[in-house]
Amino acid sequence: MRRKGFTFIEMIVAVLAIVVILAAVLMVNSRPHGSRNHRQLRDATQQRGIGQAMYIWAGNNDGTYPLPSLVDVNNTTVPELGRAKDTTANIFALLIQDGSITPEMCLSWREVNTRIVDDEDYTYDTPTAAVDPYNSHWDPAFSADFTSETGGNFSYAHLIPVGERLDMWGITNNVDEAILSNRGPEMASIERKGGDTITQFANPDTNTLLLMGSKNSWAGNTAFNDNHVEYNSNVYAHGETANPMTTSRPLAGTKDHDVLFADEVGFPGNQYLGIFTSAGETKAEYTAIWD
Repeated sequence: MRRKGFTFIEMIVAVLAIVVILAAVLMVNSRPHGSRNHRQLRDATQQRGIGQAMYIWAGNNDGTYPLPSLVDVNNTTVPELGRAKDTTANIFALLIQDGSITPEMCLSWREVNTRIVDDEDYTYDTPTAAVDPYNSHWDPAFSADFTSETGGNFSYAHLIPVGERLDMWGITNNVDEAILSNRGPEMASIERKGGDTITQFANPDTNTLLLMGSKNSWAGNTAFNDNHVEYNSNVYAHGETANPMTTSRPLAGTKDHDVLFADEVGFPGNQYLGIFTSAGETKAEYTAIWD
């Protein structure tokens, strides 16, 4: 006759099996764990999700990606006026408030800067940091400034939305226009000769070289205006010939491809991606931060 119930040993085995399964789930969903390729793919998925959210926002707002200055017209959210509102933090806080992305999506799976963390306290209703909490459009406590005393909550660089780049800040479906990327190094200078591009970093030991596990050159994921994401390896190196991003547009009148993290004055249509802590009507009013 078959006995009923479980023996003590069987119960222990069952409990251990459950613990092993839970541990496996936690490892998969924990950022510090997983292979380099796994985290790179998860990062690409997040960028694609943010890019899709921007695209959907534009579809509902005259084809333009989020611009807080067009939303907070009554100055109920932040004290800055006009286009001074269009900082990185405010742009992506709008998408969080809209429910299009989550605060967690703003933290890269490859993040190495310990001053950039998930905003676990994002306040959707009546945020106390707002000028008028009851009529605010996002939580101004969401920060992109990892150089500040309290740190930041956003990992990615994005296209600066000012001047001629405003034509790219919206639905263009252009495969060559980068709108979002893993952060890149600040460029001290760029030299082009004989078809080669040689970049000099302002900080040769920049943390951004470690985002994809490199020690000598930058590599990362980039989201484009046709909503595809591409991984580019060993694109920029300090003081050495770099592989150009084959998907970035050639600078006007040249065969040279754009360096995404530099404002290459004199080349109309060049792209410039960064994290911006101040904004305004002109490019000069934008302040980029680097690590």
